Amino acid sequence: MEPVPIGYLARYTPPKPDRLRSPAVEEVCTVITHMIRTPDPLKPENWYHQHRHNAVRHFDSEEIAWTVLRDEIHIRLERDNSLDPPWRVDIARLPVEKFDLYTFKVFPVHFVNEEPEKFVLPELRIGPIPSDYERLGYDAVSWNNLGPFECSPLICNGEAVHQSVNRCCLFDEIGPAFELARRYSGTEWQPLWPDSGHCNPHPYCVVEVWRKAKPFPEPARCGATFEWAPDLLRRLLEHKLAHGNVFDR
Repeated sequence: MEPVPIGYLARYTPPKPDRLRSPAVEEVCTVITHMIRTPDPLKPENWYHQHRHNAVRHFDSEEIAWTVLRDEIHIRLERDNSLDPPWRVDIARLPVEKFDLYTFKVFPVHFVNEEPEKFVLPELRIGPIPSDYERLGYDAVSWNNLGPFECSPLICNGEAVHQSVNRCCLFDEIGPAFELARRYSGTEWQPLWPDSGHCNPHPYCVVEVWRKAKPFPEPARCGATFEWAPDLLRRLLEHKLAHGNVFDR
Protein backbone atom coordinates (compact mmCIF):
# COMPACT_ATOMS: atom_id res chain seq x y z
CA MET A 1 0.00 0.00 0.00
CA GLU A 2 1.48 3.31 -1.11
CA PRO A 3 0.76 6.66 0.56
CA VAL A 4 -1.06 9.31 -1.47
CA PRO A 5 0.31 12.89 -1.68
CA ILE A 6 -2.17 15.45 -0.33
CA GLY A 7 -0.20 18.66 -0.75
CA TYR A 8 2.20 21.22 0.66
CA LEU A 9 2.05 23.58 3.63
CA ALA A 10 4.29 26.31 5.03
CA ARG A 11 4.53 25.68 8.77
CA TYR A 12 6.34 26.91 11.83
CA THR A 13 8.40 24.12 13.42
CA PRO A 14 8.42 24.51 17.21
CA PRO A 15 11.11 23.13 19.51
CA LYS A 16 10.27 20.38 21.97
CA PRO A 17 7.94 21.70 24.70
CA ASP A 18 9.15 21.38 28.28
CA ARG A 19 6.26 19.09 29.18
CA LEU A 20 7.36 16.46 26.65
CA ARG A 21 10.04 14.55 28.54
CA SER A 22 11.40 12.54 25.65
CA PRO A 23 15.20 12.70 25.33
CA ALA A 24 15.10 11.78 21.63
CA VAL A 25 12.86 14.67 20.56
CA GLU A 26 14.46 17.98 19.54
CA GLU A 27 11.66 19.56 17.47
CA VAL A 28 7.97 18.84 16.86
CA CYS A 29 7.09 17.93 13.26
CA THR A 30 3.78 16.19 13.96
CA VAL A 31 1.01 17.22 11.58
CA ILE A 32 -1.07 19.15 14.13
CA THR A 33 -0.29 22.57 15.59
CA HIS A 34 -3.02 23.37 18.11
CA MET A 35 -1.37 21.46 20.99
CA ILE A 36 2.07 23.07 20.74
CA ARG A 37 1.07 26.66 21.42
CA THR A 38 2.01 28.00 18.02
CA PRO A 39 1.70 31.81 18.11
CA ASP A 40 -1.57 32.85 16.47
CA PRO A 41 0.04 34.78 13.57
CA LEU A 42 2.03 31.65 12.63
CA LYS A 43 -0.88 29.19 12.46
CA PRO A 44 -1.56 27.76 8.97
CA GLU A 45 -5.34 28.10 9.33
CA ASN A 46 -4.89 31.88 9.18
CA TRP A 47 -4.49 31.88 5.39
CA TYR A 48 -7.13 29.43 4.26
CA HIS A 49 -9.33 32.47 3.66
CA GLN A 50 -7.31 33.04 0.47
CA HIS A 51 -9.12 30.01 -0.98
CA ARG A 52 -6.08 28.57 -2.73
CA HIS A 53 -6.14 25.28 -0.82
CA ASN A 54 -7.34 21.99 -2.25
CA ALA A 55 -10.09 19.67 -1.03
CA VAL A 56 -8.02 18.45 1.93
CA ARG A 57 -6.81 21.83 3.23
CA HIS A 58 -3.36 21.71 1.67
CA PHE A 59 -1.80 23.34 -1.38
CA ASP A 60 -1.05 21.61 -4.66
CA SER A 61 2.57 22.80 -4.98
CA GLU A 62 5.28 24.36 -2.87
CA GLU A 63 5.05 27.49 -5.01
CA ILE A 64 1.39 27.96 -4.06
CA ALA A 65 2.10 27.25 -0.38
CA TRP A 66 4.91 29.82 -0.34
CA THR A 67 2.92 32.43 -2.25
CA VAL A 68 0.03 32.08 0.18
CA LEU A 69 2.44 32.69 3.03
CA ARG A 70 3.96 35.75 1.33
CA ASP A 71 0.58 37.23 0.47
CA GLU A 72 -0.78 36.91 4.00
CA ILE A 73 -0.87 40.24 5.81
CA HIS A 74 -1.84 41.28 9.31
CA ILE A 75 -3.69 44.53 9.87
CA ARG A 76 -3.68 46.33 13.20
CA LEU A 77 -6.25 49.08 13.61
CA GLU A 78 -6.25 51.66 16.41
CA ARG A 79 -8.14 54.85 17.02
CA ASP A 80 -6.05 58.01 16.66
CA ASN A 81 -7.92 61.29 17.04
CA SER A 82 -5.02 63.24 15.54
CA LEU A 83 -5.80 61.73 12.14
CA ASP A 84 -8.70 62.22 9.75
CA PRO A 85 -10.38 59.78 9.64
CA PRO A 86 -9.35 59.05 13.24
CA TRP A 87 -7.76 55.64 12.66
CA ARG A 88 -4.19 54.39 12.45
CA VAL A 89 -3.64 51.26 10.40
CA ASP A 90 -0.45 49.21 10.51
CA ILE A 91 0.02 46.49 7.90
CA ALA A 92 2.68 43.82 8.36
CA ARG A 93 3.67 40.63 6.61
CA LEU A 94 4.50 37.37 8.33
CA PRO A 95 8.17 36.63 9.16
CA VAL A 96 8.70 34.06 6.41
CA GLU A 97 12.09 33.06 7.80
CA LYS A 98 10.28 31.37 10.71
CA PHE A 99 8.58 28.87 8.41
CA ASP A 100 9.49 25.54 6.84
CA LEU A 101 7.96 24.00 3.74
CA TYR A 102 6.31 20.63 4.40
CA THR A 103 4.52 18.11 2.26
CA PHE A 104 2.45 15.14 3.40
CA LYS A 105 1.33 11.76 2.13
CA VAL A 106 -1.60 9.80 3.62
CA PHE A 107 -2.05 6.06 3.51
CA PRO A 108 -5.54 5.39 2.06
CA VAL A 109 -6.80 3.43 5.04
CA HIS A 110 -8.09 4.60 8.38
CA PHE A 111 -9.04 2.81 11.55
CA VAL A 112 -12.59 3.01 12.86
CA ASN A 113 -13.29 1.23 16.15
CA GLU A 114 -9.88 -0.45 15.76
CA GLU A 115 -10.79 -1.93 12.38
CA PRO A 116 -9.06 -0.85 9.14
CA GLU A 117 -11.26 0.66 6.43
CA LYS A 118 -10.14 1.85 3.03
CA PHE A 119 -11.16 5.33 2.00
CA VAL A 120 -10.91 7.24 -1.25
CA LEU A 121 -9.36 10.68 -1.35
CA PRO A 122 -10.88 13.32 -3.63
CA GLU A 123 -9.11 13.94 -6.91
CA LEU A 124 -5.98 15.99 -6.25
CA ARG A 125 -3.32 17.41 -8.57
CA ILE A 126 -0.25 17.49 -6.38
CA GLY A 127 3.10 18.48 -7.80
CA PRO A 128 5.91 15.91 -7.44
CA ILE A 129 8.05 16.20 -4.33
CA PRO A 130 11.35 17.94 -5.23
CA SER A 131 14.62 16.18 -4.52
CA ASP A 132 15.57 18.54 -1.67
CA TYR A 133 12.74 17.27 0.57
CA GLU A 134 13.62 14.82 3.33
CA ARG A 135 11.24 12.22 4.73
CA LEU A 136 11.12 12.90 8.47
CA GLY A 137 8.94 9.98 9.55
CA TYR A 138 5.36 8.89 10.21
CA ASP A 139 2.59 10.29 12.39
CA ALA A 140 -0.65 8.70 13.59
CA VAL A 141 -3.42 11.28 13.50
CA SER A 142 -7.18 11.56 13.67
CA TRP A 143 -8.74 12.79 10.45
CA ASN A 144 -12.47 13.14 10.16
CA ASN A 145 -14.30 14.01 6.92
CA LEU A 146 -11.04 15.16 5.30
CA GLY A 147 -11.01 18.37 7.32
CA PRO A 148 -7.95 19.65 9.21
CA PHE A 149 -5.97 17.04 11.11
CA GLU A 150 -7.36 16.89 14.64
CA CYS A 151 -5.17 14.96 17.08
CA SER A 152 -1.71 13.43 17.11
CA PRO A 153 -1.35 11.20 20.19
CA LEU A 154 2.45 11.54 20.04
CA ILE A 155 2.17 15.18 21.10
CA CYS A 156 -1.45 15.61 22.29
CA ASN A 157 -1.26 12.68 24.69
CA GLY A 158 2.46 12.64 25.24
CA GLU A 159 2.82 9.21 23.65
CA ALA A 160 6.24 10.28 22.35
CA VAL A 161 7.52 9.75 25.89
CA HIS A 162 6.50 6.09 25.77
CA GLN A 163 7.17 5.31 22.11
CA SER A 164 10.36 4.94 20.08
CA VAL A 165 10.37 8.23 18.14
CA ASN A 166 13.05 10.23 16.37
CA ARG A 167 14.29 13.78 16.89
CA CYS A 168 11.29 15.14 14.93
CA CYS A 169 8.74 13.51 17.28
CA LEU A 170 7.78 11.01 14.58
CA PHE A 171 8.08 7.27 14.03
CA ASP A 172 10.92 6.05 11.82
CA GLU A 173 8.96 2.89 11.00
CA ILE A 174 5.42 2.60 9.71
CA GLY A 175 4.36 -0.36 11.89
CA PRO A 176 4.24 1.50 15.24
CA ALA A 177 2.35 4.38 13.56
CA PHE A 178 -0.37 2.02 12.34
CA GLU A 179 -0.60 0.34 15.73
CA LEU A 180 -1.01 3.69 17.51
CA ALA A 181 -3.69 4.73 14.99
CA ARG A 182 -5.54 1.46 15.56
CA ARG A 183 -5.46 1.72 19.35
CA TYR A 184 -6.61 5.32 19.52
CA SER A 185 -9.54 4.69 17.16
CA GLY A 186 -11.16 2.38 19.71
CA THR A 187 -14.49 3.45 21.18
CA GLU A 188 -13.45 2.24 24.63
CA TRP A 189 -10.00 3.77 24.45
CA GLN A 190 -8.54 4.99 27.73
CA PRO A 191 -5.12 6.56 28.34
CA LEU A 192 -2.53 3.96 29.25
CA TRP A 193 -0.39 6.48 31.08
CA PRO A 194 -1.31 8.83 33.97
CA ASP A 195 -2.07 12.40 32.88
CA SER A 196 -1.61 11.48 29.22
CA GLY A 197 -4.59 13.39 27.87
CA HIS A 198 -7.90 12.28 26.47
CA CYS A 199 -7.90 12.12 22.68
CA ASN A 200 -11.40 11.29 21.51
CA PRO A 201 -11.99 8.16 19.41
CA HIS A 202 -12.20 9.20 15.76
CA PRO A 203 -11.07 7.68 12.50
CA TYR A 204 -7.27 7.58 12.65
CA CYS A 205 -4.83 7.35 9.76
CA VAL A 206 -1.07 7.43 9.18
CA VAL A 207 0.71 10.36 7.56
CA GLU A 208 4.15 10.40 5.98
CA VAL A 209 5.88 13.72 6.74
CA TRP A 210 8.42 15.42 4.43
CA ARG A 211 10.24 18.75 4.82
CA LYS A 212 12.27 20.89 2.45
CA ALA A 213 15.93 21.24 3.41
CA LYS A 214 17.21 24.63 4.51
CA PRO A 215 18.51 27.00 3.41
CA PHE A 216 16.28 27.09 0.36
CA PRO A 217 15.76 29.80 -2.27
CA GLU A 218 12.46 31.54 -2.16
CA PRO A 219 10.21 29.98 -4.84
CA ALA A 220 8.84 32.25 -7.51
CA ARG A 221 5.32 33.57 -7.12
CA CYS A 222 2.71 31.43 -8.83
CA GLY A 223 0.79 33.86 -11.01
CA ALA A 224 -0.44 37.31 -10.15
CA THR A 225 -0.31 38.83 -6.68
CA PHE A 226 -3.34 37.93 -4.61
CA GLU A 227 -6.00 40.66 -4.71
CA TRP A 228 -7.59 41.54 -1.38
CA ALA A 229 -11.26 42.44 -1.16
CA PRO A 230 -11.68 46.20 -1.72
CA ASP A 231 -14.06 46.55 1.22
CA LEU A 232 -11.58 45.09 3.72
CA LEU A 233 -10.78 48.38 5.48
CA ARG A 234 -14.46 49.30 5.69
CA ARG A 235 -15.22 45.98 7.38
CA LEU A 236 -12.31 46.44 9.76
CA LEU A 237 -13.64 49.85 10.77
CA GLU A 238 -17.10 48.41 11.33
CA HIS A 239 -15.59 45.71 13.55
CA LYS A 240 -13.65 48.32 15.50
CA LEU A 241 -16.73 50.47 16.05
CA ALA A 242 -18.80 47.46 17.08
CA HIS A 243 -16.32 45.88 19.48
CA GLY A 244 -14.09 48.75 20.58
CA ASN A 245 -10.93 46.68 20.89
CA VAL A 246 -7.54 46.62 19.21
CA PHE A 247 -7.30 43.54 17.07
CA ASP A 248 -5.14 41.79 14.50
CA ARG A 249 -6.10 40.69 11.00
